[in-house]
Amino acid sequence: MPLLQNRKRRAEPEPDEDEDGASSPEPATQRRRPNANRNDVDDTAFGGDDGIHAHGDSSLDQMVKKLVRLALACEYQRRPIRRGDISEKVLGTAGRQFKHVFAQAQVSLRTVFGMEMVELPAREKVTLAQRRAAAKTADKSKTAASWVLISVLPTQFRDPEILQPPAAPTAEEESKYASVYTLLIALISLSGGSLPDAKMDRYLRRVQMEDNTPIATHAKTELLLKRMEKDGYIVKIKESTGTGEEDVSWTVGPRGKVEVGEDGVRGLTRTVYGELDEAKDEDLERRIARSLGMGEKVAPRQEKKKKKGRKRRGAPEEEDEEEVGGDTEEDEE
Repeated sequence: MPLLQNRKRRAEPEPDEDEDGASSPEPATQRRRPNANRNDVDDTAFGGDDGIHAHGDSSLDQMVKKLVRLALACEYQRRPIRRGDISEKVLGTAGRQFKHVFAQAQVSLRTVFGMEMVELPAREKVTLAQRRAAAKTADKSKTAASWVLISVLPTQFRDPEILQPPAAPTAEEESKYASVYTLLIALISLSGGSLPDAKMDRYLRRVQMEDNTPIATHAKTELLLKRMEKDGYIVKIKESTGTGEEDVSWTVGPRGKVEVGEDGVRGLTRTVYGELDEAKDEDLERRIARSLGMGEKVAPRQEKKKKKGRKRRGAPEEEDEEEVGGDTEEDEE
């Protein structure tokens, strides 16, 4: 009998477990899942796209800010803004967004900082080996590889009081450095774009910079020239003569062409000559243009102006005689 009672007691809980199982919350949970899924679908249909677009816009905005910071940092160090650095440090896996990010960064630089990125020109192919290598790749189209920042402020705002030199290491040292590389770029440009090393030494001797410089951070002239090469202001060209010796010359570097350029050279030259009367000023302008290799470009422009003048004034012969006579007198002087 006790065994039967025990069996009954053991069998009694079984129907209770079934009843408890029928009242367990699991089926209710399963019944609620379709509603939850339906809500998720509704959320995706009404608000999901906005979330995706918002995330995309914020990601693009962050890349634009990164590119602006990269451009400012590179310019502070006088390093070119290379496309490889942009892809690595700004775009990452979003390489196809380059054009859009670059355009937006240009807008930010212009509106906020008064600057913009301009493409650096390629280095001139001076030696025979460089020209041969360039001829092999002449047909291949090349995309822009590096840029630098330049100011886009109107002329009236390009004043030393507004555009002050960097404060590192000091504003005075940076001003000295800018004046020296501007002078050397002007000398090279006015020498036809290439200055032999012997003439460079002669010019440095005239300004008392044959061995030492007034710049504390680069007291030796050799170190200063190397820094200018590194910054892209000037380029030292070495070409073998075939006799065991080398012809050494100097040309203007990519940054020098963009930052100083022909306008900077012309401005420095005019500052050295000071104020001149109209006749001497025109003569100086012709000499500068001839030294910069612009004589051929200026002459046709003047001829076109003369042709227009002949039609209006009706005295072409007298104008030509005056022009020739004036040049002759200047040559005799």
